[in-house]
Amino acid sequence: MTPDRRTALAGLLKLAEDLPDHELRVEGVPFVSGAVRRQRVTYAVPGRRLSAWLLRPASGNGPWPGLLALHPHSDRYGLGGDEVAGQCGQREHHYGYALAARGFVVLCPDLPCFGQQQAPPHMPSGGQWESLWMSRSLAEGRSLLADSVDQLRCAVAALLDYEKTADLQVSVLGYGLGARLAAWLTWSDQRVRAVWMHAGLGQQRLLLERGRLLPRHLILPGLWAIGCDQAEVVADILPRAVGISFGRADQVALPEAVAPVLEAVRARAETIPRARLAVLEGDYDHRFPPEVLGQIGDQLRAWATA
Repeated sequence: MTPDRRTALAGLLKLAEDLPDHELRVEGVPFVSGAVRRQRVTYAVPGRRLSAWLLRPASGNGPWPGLLALHPHSDRYGLGGDEVAGQCGQREHHYGYALAARGFVVLCPDLPCFGQQQAPPHMPSGGQWESLWMSRSLAEGRSLLADSVDQLRCAVAALLDYEKTADLQVSVLGYGLGARLAAWLTWSDQRVRAVWMHAGLGQQRLLLERGRLLPRHLILPGLWAIGCDQAEVVADILPRAVGISFGRADQVALPEAVAPVLEAVRARAETIPRARLAVLEGDYDHRFPPEVLGQIGDQLRAWATA
């Protein structure tokens, strides 16, 4: 991506210039479940405070490499970060818990419209609340994407200030919607050293041509007008570490929509000495198979401790 295009993209995204001091606070009593210690924390984002699970190994004193674990969409607005932290939902979505057990300190935030950020009692819920949030942001000249990335930038700052986070080292792992937001966060925030995106990437133009609706969190007016799509954003993350995994039978993030992203990222990697790029593909659908998570954990750990 040229400097001019990068400037144009930042102008479209319209992230906040001044974010609140995150003011990370430990809340309540921690508890140990198996190999993981769970602790509830709160931190400031624009206009409010959010709570999230902070997970770390149950044994040892750290410090450990930091990781932000971003949850999928799945139209399950009540789950959010609690599912990733292993508190509810599907077992294969408990990747925040799994990576804490492998030696990371993991923050599991709720994305806008999910968990604690669902609709207040007087408003429509679920997808309608998501549409309302997006509509309000667009009317204000921003986007739900910008709101999401600004919140996640605050989460990165909070995790970096946690006393058990090693060497200002923060990685991001996202699945589905979380994968695409992980790409945008990493593109926007140089404090993220490594990103892994599972079962969520795809060229937006191709997805729309195949009749797939874009997630409301990912709509950025003017993106195509400056010659950008998902591929350009992900490729521009390099030379920081980039990991991509997907199933060849995925009917949500279609493999044919992933292909242009892979092509752009691989072309960029060829221009970078010792580029850190890993791609995993397998014969599965939109799921997150445990064996894939195991390989991702190994690679993220290697990148974080190199």
